[in-house]
Amino acid sequence: GSAGFLHVRSDTSTMEGYTLFTLSEAYPYVRQGTDMLAPLRYITSMQEYDNIRQADNVRSQVEAFWLDAFGERDRARQAIRTYYGRVENANRYFTTWIEGWRTDRGMVHIIFGPPNSIHRGTNSETWTYGEASSLMSLNFVFVRREQPFTDNDLVLDRDPTFKGAWYRNVESWRNGRVY
Repeated sequence: GSAGFLHVRSDTSTMEGYTLFTLSEAYPYVRQGTDMLAPLRYITSMQEYDNIRQADNVRSQVEAFWLDAFGERDRARQAIRTYYGRVENANRYFTTWIEGWRTDRGMVHIIFGPPNSIHRGTNSETWTYGEASSLMSLNFVFVRREQPFTDNDLVLDRDPTFKGAWYRNVESWRNGRVY
């Protein structure tokens, strides 16, 4: 069957109830070429993404993208393992009512890797990249979003100062350097 969710309530005047999620058989793993394509959206241009999506063999085009970025087969293979390993970890830890890689925490985890530290509060998480006390460290704050389907939905408190670090990391991936 297809992925999705069902929310069951005993009373239509409240959102309180039970939520059942259905995911693909292989989930959280990335096995198919089509599973490999969607998370690439974070590091591809719209044109690159569309070209890969429209290819007859999506998987071979995804592999060609990585080979082009990393220059040699072994380095490309290692990058694929790292990138999609992060996608699978995002799926494992950050799935809400959508796949984990599509969440804000999943997106940051894929591009930046695991943080040096995580501080969990009642309604937020702060991920620190670098030393916690350093002015050079990067802090991402995720705020819990109340919704009836899951208690695992945290949204990035977007800050314009993230833009430079984001583009640097994306460029690193695109230029054959795993961050």
